[in-house]
Amino acid sequence: MANVKDIVKDFYTVEDAMAFDEKTVKELQHKHLNKVRNQLSDSFFFTKAEGSKFWDEAGNVHLDFNTGVGVTTVGSNNPFVWEKIKKVVESKQHIIGAIMYHNVAAAFAHDMGLLSPGGKLTKMGTATGGAEAIEGCIKLVKIASRNKKDKTRILACENAFHGKTTGAVSVGGKEQWRKFQHPLMECVDHIPFGDAEALEKALATGQYKAFFVEPIQGEAGVKTPPKGYLKKVRELCTKYDAYMVADEIQCGCGRSGKMWVCQHEDVIPDVIAFAKGFSGGIVPTGGYITTEELFEAAYDSPETCFHHSATYQENALCAAAGLATLQYILENNLIENAAKMGDYFIGRLNDLWKKYPEIIKEVRGMGLMIGLETFALPEKCQGEMGTYYAEAINHDCVMKYHVQFSHTFNNAAVFRFLPPLTVTKDEIDYAMDSLEKTTADIAEKTA
Repeated sequence: MANVKDIVKDFYTVEDAMAFDEKTVKELQHKHLNKVRNQLSDSFFFTKAEGSKFWDEAGNVHLDFNTGVGVTTVGSNNPFVWEKIKKVVESKQHIIGAIMYHNVAAAFAHDMGLLSPGGKLTKMGTATGGAEAIEGCIKLVKIASRNKKDKTRILACENAFHGKTTGAVSVGGKEQWRKFQHPLMECVDHIPFGDAEALEKALATGQYKAFFVEPIQGEAGVKTPPKGYLKKVRELCTKYDAYMVADEIQCGCGRSGKMWVCQHEDVIPDVIAFAKGFSGGIVPTGGYITTEELFEAAYDSPETCFHHSATYQENALCAAAGLATLQYILENNLIENAAKMGDYFIGRLNDLWKKYPEIIKEVRGMGLMIGLETFALPEKCQGEMGTYYAEAINHDCVMKYHVQFSHTFNNAAVFRFLPPLTVTKDEIDYAMDSLEKTTADIAEKTA
């Protein structure tokens, strides 16, 4: 066999990459990938990730309270998930092929139906990420309502985040991500999140195919709606013949203390988009689950059945990651742990809020999806420290105490805490002790 280095000079193999030092990695990434994104972030080169911890090249241990924005729900490199994926790889079965039969994908779809609200969302469309899942939902409701000539538009929420592809930012409600992509899907309108009156006024026009809503708005700053809002959304969507599409990409997978946030109000949407946490943090996994009625309205005909397919659709590795993650969550009572540890974490954050009411504006969230909103820094301190206390505190927590927090994309004033569902009381205590020390330091610096 020929040596690749004799064929292509300076070719790097996997073995070469594994041996890179931090300097080499940074040089290559800045040269070939998104340099500015890394330079504007508190980016590290981690050499190992296990459970809720990362190790950098210097051997420092970092505590993960971000989980790749809610991805590693069962901890980084979960050995149980790896073992299940390894079994599929070693079986040498047929893995890829959107129109073939797939045993693992069929089982994953079955289990997702079992775990759906009321067990009613028994059809699944797969994807390899959240934005792709949302694109699938858009196409699903468009095709399903193709014969409803009065249904011409889609409704969504202001400040919503549904991903960054052109279709996803069209239903997203933040111009920050929409700009430079115009013309967008011009059939989308936006109303305030949590406002049932505005929703009814819009839906009563009879022109909307569907209403897209995050049960908890993640990137907008971990915003929870008023109690009873989701139940009202369901009622109004039914009344005015509009599909209810719940984006649980970030808030689902047990993070709220139930498998789906919608279950807190016993609501069964027509569609739920999922991704992130269902991947085990290893293989990209996502998609949507929907009712048989809606799915067949879209795809149960020779005319439309091929209108949504993709190269990696229903592949066995993604499905194995999803199945294994679900099994690990259920067998280890991680949904219950999310509820219990979330209550404890929120309690400690509320204590910090009482101590620093001039810095902290609000604590909100559900389970282990928690937001802490801060006020703006004094004008004299803005600039290098950022605009909000959250930015300054976040930076120091990462650099001084090696706790990986982050603020939300749509709102830099808000800390977002998304620890793995495996998080322990001791880990929360360490994170909170670091947060308290940093808040005290920043308060002194800005006084």
